[in-house]
This record gives sequence, structure tokens and C-alpha cells, in this order.
Amino acid sequence: MKMSIEKKNKLIYSGELILFSIIFLVIGILELVKVIPLSERFQLIFKILTLVGASWIVADFIWSLLSKKHRKSSPLMDKIMMLPLAIYLYSYDIAGFVYPRSYEYYQIGVPMAFFYIACAYLFQGIYHYYKPIPAIVEAIEEEIIEKEAKENPQEESEKKEENQ
Repeated sequence: MKMSIEKKNKLIYSGELILFSIIFLVIGILELVKVIPLSERFQLIFKILTLVGASWIVADFIWSLLSKKHRKSSPLMDKIMMLPLAIYLYSYDIAGFVYPRSYEYYQIGVPMAFFYIACAYLFQGIYHYYKPIPAIVEAIEEEIIEKEAKENPQEESEKKEENQ
């Protein structure tokens, strides 16, 4: 039984999101139970990277609000869903820079961010299977056009001649 192009593309995109969700969940659990220890260097790198990441989340959200072209290709719901994470990361990182924190602060705080990301990606993976993002719909349409062109090469050459 052959799978339709639409279903295949939706499965690939949703599968990627769900896979990322599982990866973030596993990493969060491993950090929470101290299988992955959080060294001093990791704590500093985590704070710097998450400040940059939180800034990107906010910038991407603002970009989506201001640019109709960007809003068309990426759903606003996905951007809004990540804003609480950005707020959490800003407050968590700034507090970590201002006051020295114990190891337990990071052992609980870092996995919480990973758990939130895992939940968000799991939701997006399921949601976008049933309601694909515009970029996926566009890719599906392009793939259908390419498939039709391969099946009917004579029609395609006639269309090219008409356009010229």
C-alpha cells in the first residue's frame, strides 16, 4: 500500500517534532536523576546559550508579528507557545548570574526547561499532523506538481513553451 505524499510529509514533520520531544524528555530525566552531572562550566554555558535562545524566541515572535511573509510560513501558535519558556529562561539565567546558586538549583531548573520544550514539541507534533503548517502544505503542493510533471513530461514541455 502506497502512502500519499500529503500523509508522508505530515508524518515526517510531526515525527521530527515528536522525536525532539523524546530527546528533550530523556535528557531532562537524565539530568534530574544525576546521570548527566551539571558541571560549573556547563552551568555557565547553559546560562549564556539559554539567554541567546530566549532572545531568539522573543525576536522570532516579534518578527512573526511584524512580517506578514514570515507569519504566513510559520504559525503564530508555535511562537506564542514558546514565550513562557523565554520568560522562564530570562528569569532563571539572570537570577543565576546575580546570585551564586547551588548545584540543586541547576539540577531542578535545567530539566524543567527541557520538560517544557518536550511538552511543547509533543503537542506541536500531534497538532501539526492534523493541521499542517503552511510550509508543509506548500512542500506537498510542490511535490505533487513534480510528480505530475514526471508522469506527464509532454504536458510539462507544452506548458513551458506556452510561458515563453
